[in-house]
Amino acid sequence: IPDYRLHPDVVFPTFVEDAAKAVSWVIDNGDKYGADTSTLFVMGHSAGAHIAAMLSTDARFLGAHDVSLQQLSGFIGLSGPYDFLPLESGYLLDVFPEDQRQASQPIQFVSAQMPPTLLIHGSDDDVVDDGNSVRMAERITSVGGTVTLTLYDGVGHAAIAAGLSPPLDFANSTLEDSLTFLDALSGE
Repeated sequence: IPDYRLHPDVVFPTFVEDAAKAVSWVIDNGDKYGADTSTLFVMGHSAGAHIAAMLSTDARFLGAHDVSLQQLSGFIGLSGPYDFLPLESGYLLDVFPEDQRQASQPIQFVSAQMPPTLLIHGSDDDVVDDGNSVRMAERITSVGGTVTLTLYDGVGHAAIAAGLSPPLDFANSTLEDSLTFLDALSGE
């Protein structure tokens, strides 16, 4: 799980560039750690889902490291903001400078070349509206991409991530759904 720099030290797109650098490092070094870098997935929750979506849709970020979208086997987005404009108040106005806001929307870069996608969101998310995942799935479908949208009724923002932990997987099936997606695409 790579880290990335945060606001107020940086603003968009620096944290996405950090993530692209991490993906490049995995491709260049993964074999030293026994990783199969021919099967590479990106996944994130909330802001991490936004970053993973940017890597999966906007080829410029990975391209800066000579990595193509086709090198990603899949993308899993958990409770992600993919289509969150307009921003009207709060610290996000600083995180996403006005001249970069349109470029910060993963939905703007959706194409049939993006990797197969799993989007998971809770209907009771009061941090990131589940419409972000619904609209993202609709856009991916409209361009002929591969997407699975899973909405958990009555589940909030943090519970989606908590469902990845085996002791808490009774709350929802985030872990099971993610593993099923990974297995299907990696041939396991």
